[in-house]
Amino acid sequence: DLSPPLMQPLPSPCTGVPLRPHAATSRHARKIHSYCPTPGRRVLPAPLGDPRWLSSLAAGCGSAALALALRSRHEHGGRRPLGLRWRTLVKSRAEGFTGGASQAQGAAENWFQSQARAGAGPTRAIGAALVEPALVALEGLQAPVRRQEAFRYTDLDTLLYSLPAPQPTTALEDCVQEATLLLEEAGEACRLVFLDGTLCTSLSRQQTSEESTFIGAAESLAAQEADELRSRVSSLLEQLPEIDIFKAGPNEMFGCAKLAALNQAMFKDVACISLKPAEDCCEQVVEVVFLSSGACSTAPRLLIDVGKNRRLKVIESHLSLGDSDTSLSNGVCRVLASDGAQVQHEVLQQKGPEARWVESVIAEVEAGASYSLRGVQSGARAARLNAKIALLGESSSCDLKGVMMADARQQLDLHSDIHHSVPGCKSKQQHKNMVAGSAECIFKGSIRVDPQAQQTESSQIMRSLLLSKKAKVKAMPSLQIQADDVVCSHGAALTQLDPDQVFYMASRGLSGKDARQLMLAGFPEDLLQGLKEAVPRAFQRVEDKLRVMAESGDNGA
Repeated sequence: DLSPPLMQPLPSPCTGVPLRPHAATSRHARKIHSYCPTPGRRVLPAPLGDPRWLSSLAAGCGSAALALALRSRHEHGGRRPLGLRWRTLVKSRAEGFTGGASQAQGAAENWFQSQARAGAGPTRAIGAALVEPALVALEGLQAPVRRQEAFRYTDLDTLLYSLPAPQPTTALEDCVQEATLLLEEAGEACRLVFLDGTLCTSLSRQQTSEESTFIGAAESLAAQEADELRSRVSSLLEQLPEIDIFKAGPNEMFGCAKLAALNQAMFKDVACISLKPAEDCCEQVVEVVFLSSGACSTAPRLLIDVGKNRRLKVIESHLSLGDSDTSLSNGVCRVLASDGAQVQHEVLQQKGPEARWVESVIAEVEAGASYSLRGVQSGARAARLNAKIALLGESSSCDLKGVMMADARQQLDLHSDIHHSVPGCKSKQQHKNMVAGSAECIFKGSIRVDPQAQQTESSQIMRSLLLSKKAKVKAMPSLQIQADDVVCSHGAALTQLDPDQVFYMASRGLSGKDARQLMLAGFPEDLLQGLKEAVPRAFQRVEDKLRVMAESGDNGA
């Protein structure tokens, strides 16, 4: 005869008192007790088809399973225990992620060290003393990786870590001849032209008639008799962003400290513009051009120091001598606007289609001063502009404009941070993107208002135009307001070319390509005002890029 298995009483996980398996549920307690009067003792079974015997057996097995589960959970601190296979899988994934992240971080650190060793370092007297502190800072900083918030969406492999081999060196005469075709027509404005990081005197114009104005490079600065100017420039160059100035929390950092330290260790020359305080002075216009031939990585360095009540307009251009340029340009620009100063700063990035470009612009604006920054990006395979602006004095203001035009496989990036730390300041930010092909534009703009910065007026708007199905835009506008008496706004908009508008223009005699080109030219027109008059050749390159994007677009379908 078949008989049910022995049902040994199990101890309770909490009290240790034997738990009767047949007493688990009250509904079957009487039936179970009649068939199992004494737990743990063999009893004669009922016929196998008797439902009462089957229900008593199921209740007993369920009670045993419940007791085992309670005991297991008690041993694991009240949590459900993970199975062996699941624990092994989680552990292996965690070890793999940690190991992969460590390998990526180590590879990034090795890349920075190799770049620092390959760079010749400053060869002028003004920068020789900055190399050793920069190398020390470079070792103590963490290299950019994708798991950091500041570089979450940036393609670091394309921008930094997968640089192609340098191109063969081109003769200086050929470089000068090619550069002449890229530069603007000769005018009255001062011009500083740097070829692969070194000042090219044959292409520059450094004449100035004012004793209170210095416009030149490191060699001219070393020849100055005034020690005060040299000491001030050295002290300003020594301070690095997010290390000595513009310190911020982990979530507010741009990650430009490591790149700035690398620039400090590699830069060969510096473009210096220093205007001493003066009254009733006319506006000074300076053109600074950084050319790269692709023979080596470059580290452009620009210092703008504007005294009280002075007016200055700087046109900073980054160009490649040919489409074969695949080198990296890692630049740093520092701007100081004293009380009542007015500074207009143009940053034009029109590098070759396979070049890499990154620059950090650091601006400090004192009381009553204004700073206007316009960044236009249309070239490079991967490019990133970091703009940090601090409004340090009351009634100071800043105006930030950005235009990015990307097609093919380009990735263009703009990270901005405007910090209001005193009352009564104003800031305005406008940004427009045009994206075609499988390109990508990234915008992350932050406006921070401290508790003491009352009566702040700030606005931020970003608009994007997608010209293909694979085009992408990542927009992250943000406001961090800790004051209550403010007027602040921000927003983002995304759209495509309207087919009805294209059809309307085509019905007036324009082809589809001409209609798209006309609409593209009108989209950023408000942010490009005055550019054609200031730099006609640079504006022509912008129009050429828009024409190519109009031809390659798919009408927003």
